[in-house]
This record gives sequence, structure tokens and C-alpha cells, in this order.
Amino acid sequence: MTLWIDGNAVRKLTIVDVAREAGVSIKTVSRVLNHQTGVGPETRARVARIIQVHDFKPNAAARALPGTRSYSLGFLTRSIYSHYYFNGLHAGVMRGCRRHGYHMVLETIEDFVSDGEEAFVRRLRASHFDALILAPPVSDMPEIMTILDKMDLGYVRISPTLELERAPFAFMNDQDASYDIMQHLWDLGHRHIAYLGFRDTGASADRYAGYARFFRDKGLAPPYARIELPVTTSASAFRAGEDLVTRKDRPTAIFAGTDFLAMGVMAAAAKHRLTIPSDLSLVGFDDSPGSESVWPPLTTIRQPIEDIGEAAVDLLVAGLGGDLADRTKTARRLDYSLIVRESTAPPPDAN
Repeated sequence: MTLWIDGNAVRKLTIVDVAREAGVSIKTVSRVLNHQTGVGPETRARVARIIQVHDFKPNAAARALPGTRSYSLGFLTRSIYSHYYFNGLHAGVMRGCRRHGYHMVLETIEDFVSDGEEAFVRRLRASHFDALILAPPVSDMPEIMTILDKMDLGYVRISPTLELERAPFAFMNDQDASYDIMQHLWDLGHRHIAYLGFRDTGASADRYAGYARFFRDKGLAPPYARIELPVTTSASAFRAGEDLVTRKDRPTAIFAGTDFLAMGVMAAAAKHRLTIPSDLSLVGFDDSPGSESVWPPLTTIRQPIEDIGEAAVDLLVAGLGGDLADRTKTARRLDYSLIVRESTAPPPDAN
């Protein structure tokens, strides 16, 4: 691993030396080292031969050298989740990293919350990331972005709703998706439509905004007050659903801001002997696992979750050429799909 010149040991061989001797890019050497695709057989053999001759092993400390890349990206979340949305983002980010020859490291802001800014910055510096991808709700936390700006550490945001000018981002338009849900219910004949959401997230605010905008465009006020849960659990979703289906002015349709909330409404409707969709139409959001297998199968919005994660990596890698440092305002919008299943129908009084 040591570089010799005129019989004298000068320094340890680096990935830059391997790339120069092989006549390839650093990223190509990284792909060979990590057994990734995207390298031709002759090039791979040439790089592998140089690695073998010099007994080269990547030196983690070299990541800290100015002007060199670690080919490591941090995926920053609030905490470690076991949830289909974050699992999907994770899978998409990994797919993008593999395609571009980067490593992905999952990080959280838990030490920022518990130990403060100094510990958080110290850990990020020790990780030697080339840049970061911010998952919701971290992507809407100005205090985190300010720290990264001071560190001059580039980042891309996933589905932000605040201060969109701060950095590139990949997203799906939740407002438009909600509007399409409302149009679907309206076309079926529903006018008494309630929205059930969850509090303190930008996505929920955008979904309610699409609901409210639809009624405004019709020259109407939303027929029901905004209902949002401070904590989303199975029990709270059930109770909120029960409150809605037992009202004297019961809605003919409920737009639940997530499929999880819709499941709570389904349980409440079953308890009170209401049949979906003949007594009550129900729409969810996410097309989560299980939304197709419940009875009746749930009408919902399918989010391109993995594609959003992969698009964030594309923006990040493109920006590492300079755009991220310049804070170029780039957005990548991914399309959603309205999946119409059997939980929606005309209202009971349609005839």
C-alpha cells in the first residue's frame, strides 16, 4: 500500500493513485472495490490488477483529505423508523447510490435532540460525508439546515414544504393529489366530505390544503372543521373515525390523510354497522401494504416513494459538481397515481 519513488517510501497509495495509474475515474475504482456494476470487464480487470499489485486497501482516513471525495452520502432522518414510507425512501436512496457508485449511511438527529449542536456536528464531521439527503420531517427543520450551511455541507431535501429556496429537493405534489381525490368523490356525487389528518407535518398540511382548495374553487367552504390527530396510533385513528361516523351530520365520504387513518375509520364503521362504500365512501393516501387486501380494497393515492429517494440521489450527485455549494434551486417532481378500488361509490341518497 506504500508508494515508492527511487527506492524511498513516500506515502501510502491512495484511490487517486490507483485511478491515475489505471487511467480511470475515482468513481470507477470505487465501483471495482465495492463489486458494483457499471464497469466494463477489461477496465475492471485492469483496475483489479493494479489493486492486487500494490495490495491497495481503501484508507478511511483519506476521506478527510481536502479535495477528495469519500463517495459516501448520509441519509438523515429524525430517528430509526420501521415504516413502509421510510423503508421505501431508504430503498430508493440505496438504488440511486448503487447506480452512481456511492455508499449510503443512515444517520439520525437523535444526538442533536439529546446532546445539542456540538455533538451533532462532531459526528457529521467524523463521518466525512460528501453530502446529505434530508428525509421528512428533517427536510423541514431550518435549524438542521442552518448547521449544514455553516459546515458548508451540501444537501438535498425530500418532500419539503417550507423555505423551498434553500436547497434542491425531490417531491410529489400532495396538494394536487388531494385535489384529485376530492374531484373523484365529487364526480361520484358526494358533497358532504370530511378530512381526517395528522398534526405537525408538512405533508398533512399540504393534503388538507388540497382538500380546502377544492371547495374554494367550487365557491364553497369546507363542510366540516379540520380534524387532525396529535398522535397517530391505532386507538386514536379508531376514535377519530368513530367520532365522524356517529355524527348527526355524518359525512357521506371521508378523505383520510393516510391509509393508516383510513383503517381506523374502517374499523369504526364496522363497529357501527355501516357498510363501505354503500353507506360511507372512504379514501386513503399512500397505497401502503394492506390497502389492497382489506375489505373493501381501499381507494388511495400511490406515492412513487422509491423513485423520490432515487431522484434525491440524482440531484445530489449532479450537484456535487458545484451546484450544491452554490445552492442552485432545483426541484424534481415525481408523479402520483389515483388508485380507484372498491371503497368509493355514489352517496346513499344518489338515487
